[in-house]
Amino acid sequence: MARKQKSGHSTMAINLAEQISQKTSGFIQSSNHRDLLDIVDSLRSHGVSHYVDLPQIIVCGSQSSGKSSTLESLSGIAFPTAEGLCTRFATELILRRGEKPEIKVHIQPAAGRTEQERILLSAFAEKTNDHNDFPKIIEAAKEAMGLTGLEGSRIFSTDVLRIESTSPTAPNLTLVDLPGLFGASDKNQSDDDADLVQDLVQSYMRQRRSIILAVVAADNPFTNQPVTKFARNIDPSGLRTLGLITKPDKIDRGSDSESYYVEMAQNRNVKLNLGWHVLRNRGHATATDTTEERDEREAQFFTDSAWNALDPAQLGVETLRGRLRQVLWNHIQAGLPGVKTDVQAGIKDCRIKLTQLGKARSTRGEKHTYLQRISSRLSKLVRAAIDGVYSDRFFESFPGQSDAFERRLRAHVQKILSDYAEKMRIDGHALEIVEDDLKPTRKSSSRYVMRTEYLEEVKDLMVECRGRELPGTFNPLVVGDLFSRQCKPWEPITQNLVEQIHEAAAKTFNKITSDFGDENTKSRLMKGHIQPALYRLRQDLKAKVDELLQPHLSIHPITYNDYLTESVQEIQTKRHDRHFDSLSQKLCALTTESALPGKIYNMEMKSLLQGLQQGTRPNVEEYSASLAADVAEAYYQVAMKKFVDDISVNAIETCLIQRLPEVYCPDVVWDLSEEDVERLGSEADGTVVERAELTKKLAILEEGLKDLDAFTARSGAHAVTTAKLRDEPDLM
Repeated sequence: MARKQKSGHSTMAINLAEQISQKTSGFIQSSNHRDLLDIVDSLRSHGVSHYVDLPQIIVCGSQSSGKSSTLESLSGIAFPTAEGLCTRFATELILRRGEKPEIKVHIQPAAGRTEQERILLSAFAEKTNDHNDFPKIIEAAKEAMGLTGLEGSRIFSTDVLRIESTSPTAPNLTLVDLPGLFGASDKNQSDDDADLVQDLVQSYMRQRRSIILAVVAADNPFTNQPVTKFARNIDPSGLRTLGLITKPDKIDRGSDSESYYVEMAQNRNVKLNLGWHVLRNRGHATATDTTEERDEREAQFFTDSAWNALDPAQLGVETLRGRLRQVLWNHIQAGLPGVKTDVQAGIKDCRIKLTQLGKARSTRGEKHTYLQRISSRLSKLVRAAIDGVYSDRFFESFPGQSDAFERRLRAHVQKILSDYAEKMRIDGHALEIVEDDLKPTRKSSSRYVMRTEYLEEVKDLMVECRGRELPGTFNPLVVGDLFSRQCKPWEPITQNLVEQIHEAAAKTFNKITSDFGDENTKSRLMKGHIQPALYRLRQDLKAKVDELLQPHLSIHPITYNDYLTESVQEIQTKRHDRHFDSLSQKLCALTTESALPGKIYNMEMKSLLQGLQQGTRPNVEEYSASLAADVAEAYYQVAMKKFVDDISVNAIETCLIQRLPEVYCPDVVWDLSEEDVERLGSEADGTVVERAELTKKLAILEEGLKDLDAFTARSGAHAVTTAKLRDEPDLM
């Protein structure tokens, strides 16, 4: 007896699957359509839809707008159609082609569910062998999701009820019934519920490969139904939105409301690129009508009403199936290359992340091997970064990239050192000494001094430094004191350079460890090893900077660079030439530049010569002070250039940059203690879970890519399907 009952249930389930397939077969007519949609069904069956948007039809609108009745008319599934609060969660009807007829119902838990809740909800599984069982299944799903209707229980859920119907003749299609939008709250649904439903509906609308079937009820003022506003915001061009007017029989014939909606259906009010369609679904009084009776009532209504002014292709469920078939097929044809691109991008992302996570490691040997692999890769990339060899994928750069310097360390260091050299040139001297006939370049008066005033300070210093030198000469120590005063800014500028270089190196290490290590390993390596090692290098660098700076602050100036005397000569020559031209301009209104060659000027020579004699007469005390100042200035230029080079080469390059590959190299890993290996190489629980999820995702996407490649090779895809599309009748 049990065997007979089981056999009967199986037969009824098969009959139901066949019935659903026959109801929806209008979506797929030609073999061309079937072949194209077969690939989508194959991708969906592999689970690709979990990671990549695939084509589907979503039915959305306000509460009691006729969404569920529309879905029932399209699919033959008896979704709940009660007035008021009805659909409380997304219900996905997945129609798949398969050799064995089968119907499965289960719940896909929302991302926000706890692990225990996910286990319980995932365990929900129902099978039906009776068409009338679907309302019961939905009620059972509500209870499983916690939508019991009791006081304090939730009203809506972000979980998804998935109904899968498979049979040999089924179309490859997904229809989604979404909760109805509403604005005002009541005792059954709150403002928070309204926000939840709106977010849920819009999340489905944003899936760029979803066809939005925006349902508008004719018996409700259009302005009270926000679905088309959301659709136009998300799909402004209307390329994947089709408006659907329901309940045309619920408004008075000849009324203004009827005229309003007829005009809308003609796309003369709210314009949609895909246009509008009109359905008359079952009502309360006709709920028990068979499919044939329902279709007959609908046809009769449209024949004898104002709606007959519309194109017949806009009326009724049969033509709606045709329109959706064409729209969906066009959408798949245009979107399939993008699906393949998304799948390939997902595969690439999975592989990169799995490489970062590394293989599972539980033993000390596995952890040590993992750390060795990281050290080898890191050391190689750091060497390439400081050598300026950017051929590795890690160094990829594109316009507008904000972290290019953080990866390309040599370029970053070169820029920092160039800026440092410029900073030293402009701000390295404490005071700008301005010639009396020139203007200062610095704006603050505390940062420059006119030369006449400066020479008075030099004279005072000459008195303070007086030794055994003869009158009219100066103690060479004066030059050292003047230089020491001028180079005071070198220390803070150079210490800032040290911090910049250290930060640049740390950022490069941070980027490298992020590129091929999981977050847990990266954090442990950076905090437990790399940052302390970089800190030690910075301390060595600071010590070297102090060593290079000390002679300039405490030792008498020494140089054998001919540039010193050449610079003094140049400084004095320029000053002499400017002074002579100024004097001659005053005496005879001419300068060496303005006087014309070969021209004879008539002037009183005695006063001219006396003026030149008096104006160029030397002053021994002034000359000594001026020479000391000029020598100090020339020496500053020589010392500053040498100091910048010494800092760049002997400090930055030698003490830090060239030692970076040794921070975490294979030799370092070999010398790690067992405690260090355990501390650095262990993986967190989250890493294990993430690796498992990525492995699963990679397998799914790779299977999907195989199907896409096979489809492309089999069909010659684009050219063939485009040619066939031109031969298909336009049903819109």
